[in-house]
Amino acid sequence: MSELELIRDLCSDGPFDRDARERVRADVAARTIGRRRILRPRRLLLSATGLAATAAAAGAVLLVAGPRGTDTAAAARVLRLAAATARQQPGLTNLGADQYLYTRSTNEYLDTVALRSGAFSALVPTSREIWLRRDGTGWLHQVAGTPRFLSERDRQAWIAAGRPALSGSTDTVIENSDGSTAPMASLDLPTDPDALYAKLHHDAAGFGGRTYAEMFVMIGDDLRENYTTPAQRAALFEVAARLPGIQLVDGARDTTGRVADAVAIDDGSHHERLALLFDPKTRALLGEQDALLAGNELGYPAGTVIGSAAYVEQKVADSVPSSVVNAAKH
Repeated sequence: MSELELIRDLCSDGPFDRDARERVRADVAARTIGRRRILRPRRLLLSATGLAATAAAAGAVLLVAGPRGTDTAAAARVLRLAAATARQQPGLTNLGADQYLYTRSTNEYLDTVALRSGAFSALVPTSREIWLRRDGTGWLHQVAGTPRFLSERDRQAWIAAGRPALSGSTDTVIENSDGSTAPMASLDLPTDPDALYAKLHHDAAGFGGRTYAEMFVMIGDDLRENYTTPAQRAALFEVAARLPGIQLVDGARDTTGRVADAVAIDDGSHHERLALLFDPKTRALLGEQDALLAGNELGYPAGTVIGSAAYVEQKVADSVPSSVVNAAKH
């Protein structure tokens, strides 16, 4: 069942109040696969509100650039070059208990809005800054841009819903849900590629036929907004180079417009192509991208990009701007 079908199934003809929205949110969370760390912008957003009246014209579809994916050996070569680049990069200074790992990025992810009258989706761009302590707490500041509909069907559904506005996340205090402290996962990653491969394969084994695609997702999760040493990053790229089914797509672009080589793997269960984007010259990691494959349950054309992130800056920071802290606490 697709996310849109699930939402329609869960939304009854009764009043769509706040409690109902929370029940739908919880049911969706329980019945769909959580493939991303909670701090990553999520592709599915349930909301009682919709898109801003200034939403862009319908039919804006982003396609994966370049030719079809090439052989696994070519993709593996790019990843091994990325590993060599990572080893040569200076590591971040030691992250103290009162310091923050600061990451700035630009993103575009597909938001699906569920209303009593139906559901629709739009690609929502955001500028994102995050400050994380070693215990996983911190502050998130992100500002949403103008959403774009990916189909006329979505635009018409939004119109039928009364052209509601989508509330975007801005300043947020990040806390561990259970109240305990736990270090960022990547701090405990093995630096030996064999040991890291074994760990990720074990962690992904429960996904059956999606094991290697899930390992690829985990690699992206560990690279994103995490305190990783050069040796850990190199090991992650070495593990990715060993995954069967990886392919190279030339000429992709990240959300800032930078041309990139995309090393991708196809997730046949979700009909998605998951990619890590690399600078064609330096092999530095530029970002990530998710694009749909033919037969996807969302009904969009093959190649439609439903998620993309470009990593602009990462450093250790001693403090969080007071404007972010004050806004997050109100």
